[in-house]
Amino acid sequence: MNETYEQQDGNTELWQQVFGAGHPDLAKQHRFHRRLPRDPRCKLCFAPFKGIGGAYMRFKGKSPSSRNPKFCNACDGFLEAFPGGAEVEMSIIFVDIRNSTSFAEGAAPAAVGNRVNAFLTAATQAITAADGFILAFYGDSVVGVWPPGFSGPDHAAKALAAARDLARNVTVRVGADEPVPYGIGIHTGPVFIGTVQAAKGLFRDVSIFGSNVILTARLAAAAKASEALVSTATLTAAGETPAPEMVQSLDLKGITDPVQAISVT
Repeated sequence: MNETYEQQDGNTELWQQVFGAGHPDLAKQHRFHRRLPRDPRCKLCFAPFKGIGGAYMRFKGKSPSSRNPKFCNACDGFLEAFPGGAEVEMSIIFVDIRNSTSFAEGAAPAAVGNRVNAFLTAATQAITAADGFILAFYGDSVVGVWPPGFSGPDHAAKALAAARDLARNVTVRVGADEPVPYGIGIHTGPVFIGTVQAAKGLFRDVSIFGSNVILTARLAAAAKASEALVSTATLTAAGETPAPEMVQSLDLKGITDPVQAISVT
């Protein structure tokens, strides 16, 4: 993307309620909208944009925003009216394709696109099936979060389930090709979640910031193909205690202290 984004502050209590404690009105929308077909959906309220569900939403006055089609017009209005954010403890996932550059060097552009799309579809399905929230697509990687206000207090257990599902999924392929290789990083901790505004002021989006975001990305980068590196912080939050021999002490790029994690394959 060519747009430059600037983090915004403000409306802290409201953002803490929406993403941390959970806003009761938004929770009702989530429960209802999840039952309606089909993807793609609004990133905040999960209102469907396609199929029968999308037609019903348009009848009710909800449709993709003209300023930012990743949100419905109502949620885009919320971001416009209440920019800002708050620090919220949540679980985070990064999923990255491996060997993208070497594959692209010897493949047709259409084959590269098909490979990435197969991966994005599988990653999205695994994350959303575990009540995760797709935050962003960055080229050949997916970023997802489990904010308690969206995913419930058992967000770490749900994130761990998604990681295990993705690590064991060897069916992500294009035709008869070899499975698409990707690595997974999972971590739980406080992050700042809030709005970012495009430099030209065209629209706002939602993003996450902080050292725990970087840590999760580094775990994904260090993971081998079909491996999930899960921090012990996530395991503890999920109520699991790994055997001591399973725990690895990882030196990750840009992270001062070693990170304790286990490998899930």
